[in-house]
Amino acid sequence: MTQFDPGEHLPQPPSDQSLRRVLVVGGGSSGWMAATMLATTLSKDISVELVESEAIGIVGVGEATIPPMQKFNHFVKLDEAAFMAATQGTFKLGIEFHNWGRKGDRYLHQFGAVGREIDALVKLHHWWLLGRLAAAQDGRPYPQFQELYVAQAAARENRFAPAGRPKDQLPNRYTHAYHFDAHLYARHLRSVAEERGAVRHEGRITDVERDGESGFVSAVVLEDGRRLEADLFIDCSGFRSLLLGGALEEEWDDWSRYIPSDRALAVPSKRPDGDIRPYTQGIAHSVGWQWRIPLQHRTGNGHVFASAFSSESEAEERLLATIEGEALDTPRLIKFRTGRRKRAWVKNVVGLGLSSGFLEPLESTSIHFVQSALERLVDYFPTRAMDPALAEAFNRRTEQEWLDVRDFIVAHYHLSEREDSEFWRYTRNMAIPDSLAHVLDVWRARGILDISGGHLFQLGSWSSMLIGQRCLPGGVHALADRADPAYAAQAVRRIADECRTAASRLPKHADFIAGYCAAQPMEMA
Repeated sequence: MTQFDPGEHLPQPPSDQSLRRVLVVGGGSSGWMAATMLATTLSKDISVELVESEAIGIVGVGEATIPPMQKFNHFVKLDEAAFMAATQGTFKLGIEFHNWGRKGDRYLHQFGAVGREIDALVKLHHWWLLGRLAAAQDGRPYPQFQELYVAQAAARENRFAPAGRPKDQLPNRYTHAYHFDAHLYARHLRSVAEERGAVRHEGRITDVERDGESGFVSAVVLEDGRRLEADLFIDCSGFRSLLLGGALEEEWDDWSRYIPSDRALAVPSKRPDGDIRPYTQGIAHSVGWQWRIPLQHRTGNGHVFASAFSSESEAEERLLATIEGEALDTPRLIKFRTGRRKRAWVKNVVGLGLSSGFLEPLESTSIHFVQSALERLVDYFPTRAMDPALAEAFNRRTEQEWLDVRDFIVAHYHLSEREDSEFWRYTRNMAIPDSLAHVLDVWRARGILDISGGHLFQLGSWSSMLIGQRCLPGGVHALADRADPAYAAQAVRRIADECRTAASRLPKHADFIAGYCAAQPMEMA
């Protein structure tokens, strides 16, 4: 047994290097998520403050999330029913993609795991692929791959209730995320953060002061002359990136060669009567795609497109021609570039949300990037010394997450078989990142997914997208290759039946909302 001297390698005694003040620059969802998490997490000796200006609008189109959002809500102790009622929220079982592989195609990227596995070693998609051989011979109906998920069966019938326990039983092998009004979400978080001690300052920032020796940001100066000092600054200033991209001039890594979309039009519409869909829709057009997000009081609509392939007026015409219900406003144009600041933590500034980068909202990851960055910041929380090793670790993990998600989104575009427009011909034939090319090569060989265990999107997400967009492997796993296709087909059909039965026992989504988190009606302009 190794013996240690009790006095050897002792940690440094507490010093006066502890942070005293954190300033969040900018509001909106990202700013108030930061203020809420920090006010919940940090010692009361550390002041958490936020500065925003009511004169500056927020983008606020990110109304759909992914399941890790549950973790954030739990971490900051949000009551789910109260949060959903306050934000006019609905529940989300996945994202339904229309017209992506070919025009007329439809598939669901559902959240959760397959209903059950047939074999402990070989994943279900291999058995599904093998069973297709028998189905081609016997002529009997054969399930689509997505039908092997309870979430898909529930989504088809607009049913929802949170999954029960134990999670390894078929009826419970799904999870959920949320749709909500981003403006109402920021308002709700503000009330929570202020209740926990966060202090809000109203005002427009006109200058940023830096320490001449260290280069650290020392204060921001408001239009009325007030100076707000802090030890750590959280940049949530949106596309302006006031601190990270502005004062610190952090370099931008442009990804427009992989994702040519650079515009979005957003408009709310009157929600149709009747059932409420428990999923987001992503509908591909001749240029780009359209989101459709059901809320309790309205439907959120938007059209993401590329200005190199479409004018803004053409895009607006496409959007207004395809929304459900009456438009409640005129479409609002948002210009963006895809990519990220090469480092999100520089000196004593951490960029969150749009200030650190932007990937279009195809897989609803914008709010997740804020959440995961905040979790990393808590993991690597600094002293006033701002240890460079902590920032380096933070930036390394942040970069890998962004690269992983970028590849997943690029794959949607690149794998389309559409040839009906210049836009789709470009995305189909464009050069793709080497990391994505490797994943696709391994998948196409025998349906094996070679991604890291830390990837945000795991096998269920990738297989749903790849198979949904007709990217089928040339073979199946070697351990399944010798099995009887008829056996595989029979087992697959049984799992699909079990998923439908489990889903049929769930209440209608609208009924669940009415009994759990119904919001007060809102007057829409």
